[in-house]
Amino acid sequence: MRLLLILPIIFYTHLLKAENENPFDEAESRLVEIIDFQRNGAIDEALQHAEILLEEYPNFKLGKFVYSELLTAKAQSKNFINKVDQSNEKLALLKKEASARLNFKSEYKNNNLIPKSIINISKKSDYLLIVELSKSRLYLVKNDNPPRVVNDFYVSIGKEGYSKFASGDNKTPTGIYTVKTFYHDNDLPELYGNGAFPINYPNSWDKRNNKTGYGIWIHGVPRDTYSRPPLASEGCVVTSNKTLLKLKEFIHLGETKIILTEEINWVTKKEWKENNAFFQNVIQNWKMSWESLDPYKYIAQHSVDFKSKQHDFEKRVSHILRITKDKEFIDLKLRDINIFFYPNKKDLVFYEFKQDYKSNNFSSTTRKGLFWKKEEDVWRIIHEGS
Repeated sequence: MRLLLILPIIFYTHLLKAENENPFDEAESRLVEIIDFQRNGAIDEALQHAEILLEEYPNFKLGKFVYSELLTAKAQSKNFINKVDQSNEKLALLKKEASARLNFKSEYKNNNLIPKSIINISKKSDYLLIVELSKSRLYLVKNDNPPRVVNDFYVSIGKEGYSKFASGDNKTPTGIYTVKTFYHDNDLPELYGNGAFPINYPNSWDKRNNKTGYGIWIHGVPRDTYSRPPLASEGCVVTSNKTLLKLKEFIHLGETKIILTEEINWVTKKEWKENNAFFQNVIQNWKMSWESLDPYKYIAQHSVDFKSKQHDFEKRVSHILRITKDKEFIDLKLRDINIFFYPNKKDLVFYEFKQDYKSNNFSSTTRKGLFWKKEEDVWRIIHEGS
C-alpha cells in the first residue's frame, strides 16, 4: 500500500518557510523551491529538481519522502492525500516531525505575550533559552523590560519524552539550568554535529528529589542529517547545526539560563510587571528580615520542610539562633538576580543571585539559589543550594 502524508503538499511549504528567520541548511532551502514548483503545477520540474537534490543529499529523509509523494501526485494527478499507514515506523516518524513543525503557532508574536516562567533575568544575561517540550520548540528570549521572545526553533527531545527521573530513562529533564560550557565539534563524535552545550543537570532541586543521570546537552546533528523526529535523543535537546551556531551567538557560558518546561503559560506585559514587582518585594523582605538581627523574624521565612546541603529545618533554626547572638550588624547586597516560576511545579519560585554578606565578624561573597514555596498564602524558603 502506498504510504502518504496526512497533510497536503501546500503545507510543506508552510512547514519549511515558517522558520525562515533562522536560516535552513542548503538542502532544506532547495526543498522549498521544489515544493514551489509543485504548487504552481509544475510536477515534472519538481521531480527533476528533487532527483538532483537526493543525488547530492542521499540521507535527506524528508526530501526522500516529498519525492515519493511527488511521484504519487504525478501518478494520481492530485496533491498529497489524507492517508498514512502507521505500521511503517519510519514514515510515522516523519509524519510526527511534520506535525510538530506544522502544528506550532507563534501566538506570542501577535499578542506580545511573555512566558510566565520568566519573572526577572539577571542583568549579566542578555538572553535566555526556554524549551516547550510538548511542542518541540526552543525560544530565544531577549532580556528587555519586559523580556521579549525574538525567535523560535524546532528541536528534538528524549525518545521517551520529558520529566527525567533516572539515569538511562531517555527522557529530557524539566527544570531550570545553566549552560556551563561549549564542546567544539572537533572534540566530539560526528553524532553531535557542530558542537554541544552541556547544562547542569542534575541541579540542587533535582538532587533533593533523588533524580539521577548526567550528560544532558544542547547539541547539533550529524552533517548528513536533515530530518529529526520530535522524540529522538537520549534526553538531550537536539537542534539543526545552523540553529546551534546561531544560538552560540547569544549564550554567555556560566550565566545563560535554559528553562525546560512541558508547556509555556503566556502572560501579558501587565501580568509580568505585577509578578516582577511582587517577587522582587519577597526577596527584599527576606533581606531585611536577616539584616534586622531578629532571629525569629528570619526563621519565619523558612518552611518546616526546609532542606539544604547542611541543614534540615531544625538544624537551620539552631544555626540561626547560634550565629545571630554574636552579630552587631548584618549588611547584605544582592546582585545579578534571576527569578523564575519553576517548571511543572505549582507555586514554586526559584531565585538565584550573587550575595555580598558582611557582618562584624564575617564576610563572604556567594552565589545562592533559593526555592520558595507558597504555603497557605505565605511564601517560604523550602530549599537552598549554593
